[in-house]
Amino acid sequence: MRLSYRPFLLGSIALMTACSKKDDLPAVPTGPVTQQEINNWVLDSMRYFYLWNDQLPVNPNINLETGAFFTSIKNTADRFSLLYNPEDPATYANDIRSKYGIDYSIISWPQRPEGVIGVIKLVVPGSYAAAAGLKRGSYFTRINETSLTANNAATLSEQLRTTASGTLTPATIDGGAITEGVPVLLQISRVTENPVYSSALVSSYPRKTGYIFYNAFIDGYNNNLLDVFRKFKSQGIAELIIDIRYNTGGSLAAAAMLTALVAPDVTEKSTFVQYSGNNHLGSRTLDFATALSVPENADPIPFSALAAARLSLPRIFLLTGSQTVSAAELLINNLKPYTKVIQIGETTVGKDKGAIIVKDMRSPRRIPWVMQPITYRLSNANGNGNYTQGIAPQYPIDEMSRQPLLPPGDVNDPLVAKALAIINGGGRASGESAPVFRHYYDVGQQAAINSVVIIPR
Repeated sequence: MRLSYRPFLLGSIALMTACSKKDDLPAVPTGPVTQQEINNWVLDSMRYFYLWNDQLPVNPNINLETGAFFTSIKNTADRFSLLYNPEDPATYANDIRSKYGIDYSIISWPQRPEGVIGVIKLVVPGSYAAAAGLKRGSYFTRINETSLTANNAATLSEQLRTTASGTLTPATIDGGAITEGVPVLLQISRVTENPVYSSALVSSYPRKTGYIFYNAFIDGYNNNLLDVFRKFKSQGIAELIIDIRYNTGGSLAAAAMLTALVAPDVTEKSTFVQYSGNNHLGSRTLDFATALSVPENADPIPFSALAAARLSLPRIFLLTGSQTVSAAELLINNLKPYTKVIQIGETTVGKDKGAIIVKDMRSPRRIPWVMQPITYRLSNANGNGNYTQGIAPQYPIDEMSRQPLLPPGDVNDPLVAKALAIINGGGRASGESAPVFRHYYDVGQQAAINSVVIIPR
């Protein structure tokens, strides 16, 4: 998840667990901060908060560089814990989507001699990529003017991810002919992303069907989401398609709100999420009222304010992809106790855990590093979770099966078409029987790894 949710800020483990007598508190170190002091702070924090704290090494090498030390003590099953230094951008987990505002896949393309081609899946409005004319469905054949092949697709993409600029060479396809254009410059353009990309009434017969492309759970846009659902309710929609195929998560509060907007028979005291931690942190249950009360970066929206927008649908269609992760997976799993979920697309990432944010809050601060250690296993109101291998759809479809890619919500998009076919009582939809392209690199999967649900304290 790109954005953290109401962080719990750690002063220090020693201060939190010390005896009440002032004389018993450990002395605050003085002088220059040493590598050993930083690593001991990391280790002490992990011993208290980390989900796998009972499996931490007994005598780790505290002389390692901080990042290497953190990696050396993490559990081998841990794909998602993060450590970074806000004063050192090189320590951040960057991805192409957040840097350039673009998401793409490099897939097999037999018509091209090199055998692969780049397909742009998403361009963030207002980004440098959007201003350069790139859009969903565009093709490209080169990165930094080097022709794409199956062997270099990942390497070239990693070069783009780890530098401040680069180029894509767009291409047009006419029949079997591929024509390259002028290279397009990409530069870092961090923009505020409105996660509600589009919403529409996509079908009126036999049942009014709404569609929303929702790309992140960002509390600052919760009122925009409410506006969409108020409109849906006024239109009398009976079916809803929520497109989260590229959604890499976000706020727990926003996920709770979207769940409450569509699930029938949910009250503010209904359980939204359960989470269980280590021997220090134990287990907790969060109802909808509590989850809504602690947004990350906006004023809380109480449960009562949702009434005019709630749809209370007996089933919901969720369109997913291989980068759907974190709070987006929480939505899928935690809707299931309350309504029927019909999932179409690809298996999700499999992040069924949450984290807290750990900082040194002493004044003056000695440790500049920030941690997001995996802390809790997440489950729904029925106690079901454990989707580490991802959540598989009932109807697996690769969106790349139909080229070129269509705008979000287009009724001929293979995922949308399948949902409408089910609603209309039809059979196989376009794209279900089409050949599946081999994926050599997916930008969104790197963004998904950097995402984590932040648990309130």
